[in-house]
Amino acid sequence: MRRSAPSAHTELSHAARIGAPTGTAEAVQEDRMFHRGEHAVTEAPTLDEELLVEPEARRRPWVEFFASTPGRLSVLGIALIAAVIAAGAITSAAVGARQQRVETLRTHTEPLANAAQALYSSLSIADAAATASFVSGGGGGGVESTAGAEQFTQAIGDASNALVTATNGVSSQDAESLALLSDVVRDLAEYFNLVATAQANDRAGNPVGVAYLADASALMQHTILPLAERLYVHQAEAVAETQTHTAQLPATAFTVTAAALVALVLAQLYLVRKSKRRFNPGLAVATLLMAGLLLWLIAGSLVSTSASEHARTEGTQPINAVARARILAQQARADETLAILQRGSDTQSEIDYARHSQALSDELTRQLDSSHGRAAEQHLRDAVTARDGWLAAHRDIEIALERGDYPTAAAIAAGSGSGTSSTQFAALDESLRNAIDRLRDEEANAVTDVYRSMSALAVGSMIIGVSCGFAVGGGIWPRLNEYH
Repeated sequence: MRRSAPSAHTELSHAARIGAPTGTAEAVQEDRMFHRGEHAVTEAPTLDEELLVEPEARRRPWVEFFASTPGRLSVLGIALIAAVIAAGAITSAAVGARQQRVETLRTHTEPLANAAQALYSSLSIADAAATASFVSGGGGGGVESTAGAEQFTQAIGDASNALVTATNGVSSQDAESLALLSDVVRDLAEYFNLVATAQANDRAGNPVGVAYLADASALMQHTILPLAERLYVHQAEAVAETQTHTAQLPATAFTVTAAALVALVLAQLYLVRKSKRRFNPGLAVATLLMAGLLLWLIAGSLVSTSASEHARTEGTQPINAVARARILAQQARADETLAILQRGSDTQSEIDYARHSQALSDELTRQLDSSHGRAAEQHLRDAVTARDGWLAAHRDIEIALERGDYPTAAAIAAGSGSGTSSTQFAALDESLRNAIDRLRDEEANAVTDVYRSMSALAVGSMIIGVSCGFAVGGGIWPRLNEYH
């Protein structure tokens, strides 16, 4: 009988018994596990597909950071710091621009408007003085009034000073004002030539001097003075425009500051919910600082707006009205002296005098009835009294001219007595000038209040903004450290 071949397991066991090297005990055990009977069995591992799970897509690190609480706190802190610093910077810029406009108004625009008004008045007085010197000197008699000549020289000097002030004060960007000043200077040269020719002929006893003087006066009244008036109106409008801007509240600064304050409050609520703490010292300090800035801005703006409105209603508007009255008075005076110089033969001068004097009376009455400009009320009442005396003197001149008494008419027009036209007009012009000066003082005080009300806010708002930024950082940083 044939013996079966020994199995591999039997041989391996025999080898183990005789000490043959067969490997470790674990290898033997593994061999037993995978061999059954006489045959080796090879089993392939199986995979249950139901146990397969798709691997989760890994997010980017920065996305994971910003999705975490520390990331959100970091973003919140950066956003709050940017908001409070922006609020301080925008408020500082807005207030600084406002202060610059007020300073320009104080040092440039308003003085330039006053110089334009002074230029008109000086030129008008010079023209009236030139005519009065001829009237008092006999008008072609060869004797020129010394007092009239001195008044003319003084008025021309005042006009020159006002012209220099206006020229130096006009911005190089203000083409309209520069053109007006250039035209005034050019026409003044022609006016002086005509006056000099008239004076030379008058000294020589030539009656043609009156014609030259009439041409000079026509040039002054119809060309030069309208140019000076346009210059004054243009500068007065610039003053009014600047005051309108300064009276407006800084809406942008209000909006940004209020938004920053709301953001700080919402951040406090967020941190209360996240950290379960009722109080964050850093954010609380930042909130108080921003609330203080908002209150400071509101209070300063209200005071500034009120002062700016006072400057406009109690200064600028009454000044413009009184300046118009002074211009009308000077126009009426020029009409009066020219009519006398022509010995009543020019009816148009008398018509113009009646029109200008009536407009003067209406302007004075309207200003006295107004509730604004009360600071100059007494000066205006003095002006009304002088106007009544001037109108009475003018009626005496008309009576003298109607009866052909030219010497009496000339004496009333250019004399130095208390009841003469020249004396009453001088009193009227002085009262109007004093009223303008008093109103300018009122306006200057109000504009100074406008400037002072927000003088420290431009720097203070920036300091508060930066301080809020540090406070926010001090409030957020401890919360971030809790996650490290």
